[in-house]
Parts: sequence; C-alpha cells; structure tokens
Amino acid sequence: MAGWRGKLLSYSARIVLIKTCIASIPVYLLSFFKFPRWALDLVNSQLAHCLWSDFEGNRKLHLANWHLVCMKKEYGGLGIPNIKNVNLCLLGTWVRRYTQDGGKIWRDIVDSKYIKRSPNIFASSTQNTSKFWQGVMWAAKALKFGYRWQIGDGTKIRLWEDIWFVSTVLAPVHYLSSTRRDCS
Repeated sequence: MAGWRGKLLSYSARIVLIKTCIASIPVYLLSFFKFPRWALDLVNSQLAHCLWSDFEGNRKLHLANWHLVCMKKEYGGLGIPNIKNVNLCLLGTWVRRYTQDGGKIWRDIVDSKYIKRSPNIFASSTQNTSKFWQGVMWAAKALKFGYRWQIGDGTKIRLWEDIWFVSTVLAPVHYLSSTRRDCS
C-alpha cells in the first residue's frame, strides 16, 4: 500500500483491512497444508507490521502483545485472526468431515490409502503419508482431547488398534502375547 494511503487509515480501518483482506489471502493453502512454524510467524509478523507501522517502512512500537491483539473482542482483543490457529481450525474441519462423512468417495480413498487396519483416525500413523494427511493428523492430535467416545453397538471399537491410555495403543505391547487376536 502506498505511503500516503497508509497515513490516511486509522487503527480501526487498519484492523478492518487486515481482517477482511490481508489475513484471508493464505486461507486456501492453510486449509490443505500444515504451514511450518517459520511461515506462520512470518505471516503473523506481516500482519503486525501492517497494523503498527506507518506504511513508509518506519517501524513503530507495538502497543500491545500480538497474542492479546489476536484474542476475540469479547475477551479484550482486537479480533485479528492468529494464522496458526486458523491453520489448525481449517485442518480440523477435515477431521470433522472424516468422522461425519461415512460412505463418501473421498473418505473411501483416504481409508484405503492411509487407514488400513483401524477405523479410528486418532490411532493412524503419519509415516509415508502425503503432506495433506500429515497436516490433518496434526490437527487430529490437537483435537483428540475434545473428542469423546459415543456409546454404540461396538462395531467401530478395535481393542488392539484404538488409543486407550494417553497416546498408547495395546497392539505393540500385548498383541503378540494374546491368544485371541481376532477378538477385536
């Protein structure tokens, strides 16, 4: 943005500009890939620079911590999205879609490619997977504490492959010593 235009924008106008235009530029890529930390920090840095600088390259003091600026308005922040949280939420929508879209063709493809033995998305491995699926699994690990088992008929429970304690499955430890491996 040209220097003279930056001088004409108030802080509230800059916040609106950041929320509506600038922060939404990387959203498409954020919904498919886990960005590296340095890229997330760089985008957040550019957003902070847009808010606090005078658009002529002169740096000014940041009047508030970026963590506080990114909080919702109800909690005293300015409501500017933190790009790391946006990345996590957008990849988390794929976890929600996976758990709710049973029978869809994209889920069947993912199941055949990545989830070979266990129908539990939280117990699957990320070794030898695509960058997209690694990002989805990163979001799944962050979201697993918000998920709870729903009592049903027991057809989706896999004794050996499901996570029963913190992040541990029973298969590597007890599967070899079991006499009834087909029970799950």
